[in-house]
Amino acid sequence: MQNIILIMIFALLLTGAFFIAGINPFRRKAYISLSKQIQEEKFRNVDERFSKLDLKDRLITTIQNTVAMGGSNMKIFALMLAVACGAGIGIGKMLFTDTGLALVTGLALIPVPYIFLKVKSRWYKRNQDELLENTLSLITNSYISCNDIIKAVNENLSKLDVQRPFAEFITDVTLIDSNIRRGLRRLELKINNRYFSEWIDILVLSQEKSGDMRFILPAVIDGMNDAKKLQIEADTVMMNVWKEYFMSIILAFSIIPILRFSNAEWFNILINTFVGKLLIVLMLVLTIISAFLTLRINKPL
Repeated sequence: MQNIILIMIFALLLTGAFFIAGINPFRRKAYISLSKQIQEEKFRNVDERFSKLDLKDRLITTIQNTVAMGGSNMKIFALMLAVACGAGIGIGKMLFTDTGLALVTGLALIPVPYIFLKVKSRWYKRNQDELLENTLSLITNSYISCNDIIKAVNENLSKLDVQRPFAEFITDVTLIDSNIRRGLRRLELKINNRYFSEWIDILVLSQEKSGDMRFILPAVIDGMNDAKKLQIEADTVMMNVWKEYFMSIILAFSIIPILRFSNAEWFNILINTFVGKLLIVLMLVLTIISAFLTLRINKPL
């Protein structure tokens, strides 16, 4: 009877895992992504030799960028991983009194340093976005006046909060490749910001077509300012989300030590049977998955 109950709990947790991960076996996959095609086209306009990175390279690059933006380096990050794994093994040993489950707990806590640095890097990115807004505002005002993007950047280069990409842009279009449109596309790749991409798109149109396209640029700056205000409100909401997340995790795992002292028989079944161990492993996996999903919600606007 007890094994049947454990199997039922396992089935419920497995069903919950599908909902948490957003897996729908009946949903048809969309094989064509318009946004992906547009992004690849932009890359090819910059360099005809563009080739997409494979999964391994993208993963390594993502980790390196996250560590750098989090104000750390790979050596410290490796040490953080080791500490997280060791702490997980210790916590698992105290909670479950089983070496195998302790090792699984240690493995489950390995992503924690990455999640911490990811949150930290997003705060850094939000600060950089504010600096970018000031930079674009200066260049836009000058460009509207003179209708020459190279002159507009040169006039304000010493005042820019985000200076290096624009200095490289000036060097590129004056000494290497005089095609301003290609230079703007290369500049776009150096700053990961969707409003900046819109700003570049309008600049490219200004080079291609006659008219007053440059007067649309202030609308992009206004959009960045509005997004900043929304981001402040979203950050407040996300703080509550993280609090609720950690409270849920604490409540879920506090049941195990309570069960250990209140019902030793059930605790032994949970720790010593295959189904019980599988339940604990599933709880740990779902905890990490839910952390990444919460992190995904917490991305900047």
